[in-house]
Amino acid sequence: MLNGISDSLHVQQRNPRVAPTTVASPLLPERNNNQAATIPSHRLESYNKWAKVTQGQHKISAQQVAEQGLQQAKNLLKQLNNQGQQALKASVDSEFIGRAQQLQQRLSQLDIRYLDAPLIDHQLNLISANRPAAMHSFSLKSVDLTSPKPRDEIVQIQLGKDSTQVLLPANAQAHELTAKLKQGFAALDIEVQQSTDNRTIFKSHPQQWQQIKVGILMTGQGQRLPAGDIRTIKVQPELSWQDPQQWRFNSHEEIKQSLAKVAKSAHKVDTQLKELQTSQLHIQQQLHKANKLKDVGLNIDSTLNDLANLMQPSPFKLKINSLMAQANLTRPHVSSLLA
Repeated sequence: MLNGISDSLHVQQRNPRVAPTTVASPLLPERNNNQAATIPSHRLESYNKWAKVTQGQHKISAQQVAEQGLQQAKNLLKQLNNQGQQALKASVDSEFIGRAQQLQQRLSQLDIRYLDAPLIDHQLNLISANRPAAMHSFSLKSVDLTSPKPRDEIVQIQLGKDSTQVLLPANAQAHELTAKLKQGFAALDIEVQQSTDNRTIFKSHPQQWQQIKVGILMTGQGQRLPAGDIRTIKVQPELSWQDPQQWRFNSHEEIKQSLAKVAKSAHKVDTQLKELQTSQLHIQQQLHKANKLKDVGLNIDSTLNDLANLMQPSPFKLKINSLMAQANLTRPHVSSLLA
C-alpha cells in the first residue's frame, strides 16, 4: 500500500495536467504539450484509489494499536482496583504500597504510538485531530515571578533554541504580572494562568515537556531572580486527578479517594474503547464501499477504452492488412486479386 502512494505521487509529478512543473530544467529540451505523455484517466483513478485505501488502512491500523494500548490500561486499572479493595479490608503495609506504586508506574509509562505518533496521552486520553493531547501543568520551584517588587526587572527565559524576555514592572500586582508573563511565555508556546489559590501555573505541550521537566534556563536582575549568569530553574509538576502519578495509597483514606479516580479512569477507557470499535467499523464499511464502486467504474472505463481501440475509422483496411500479413502477400498481389 505504501508503494501505491509513492507510485501515485510519482505519476502526478510526471503528468503536467495533475502537477504542473513551475521550474523547467535547463538540461532537457522543451517538449510540445501535445507530445507529452498523458496518463489515462482510469490509471489516475487507480492511483487515487490506492492512496485512499492505504490511508484508510493506516487509520484502522492506528486504531487497532490504540485499542491494544487502552486494553493494557484497562487491565492495569483493574489490577490496581483489586489491590486497593483488598487493602481496604486489611492493613496498609509496605508490600501493598509497593505493588500499587508499580502498577502506577506502568500506567504512567504507557507509550502507545503508531508510525512514531503518540495515540494516548499521559492522562489515558485518546489523541486525535479533534482531541489533542492534554497539556502538562507545572510551577516554578523557589521562584515567584508574580510577587510585587519596588523596581522593574527584565527576566530572560531560554528553552532549547528558543528564548524570550519579560519586563516585570515595579509595584505591579499579581494579576498584572501574570498578564505580562502570558505575553512573554507565548513566544515559547507556554500558557500562563493563576490557580484558585493565586499560584502561577504554566502549561506546556507534550513535545516540550521532555525539555521543561529537567528545568528552564532563566536569569533576572536581582528582584525575583539573581542577576548574572543564566541558571536552571527547577519545575514542579501540577498533576490532575486523571494523572495516575497523582494517586496515593499510603492510608485507607487515600486509598478510597484514589479508587474513586481509578473507577472514573476505567469508565473513560471503556467509553473510548467503544468509540474506537464504532469508528473502525465505519471506516471498514467506507473502504468496502469505495472498493466496490471504484472497481465497477474502472471496469467500465477499461471496457470503453478497449472498444475505442477496436472501433477504428477504416475497418476494411485493417482486414486487408491482416490478410496480407497472414498470407505473406504484397500490395501488387492484392491489387491483381481485387482486379
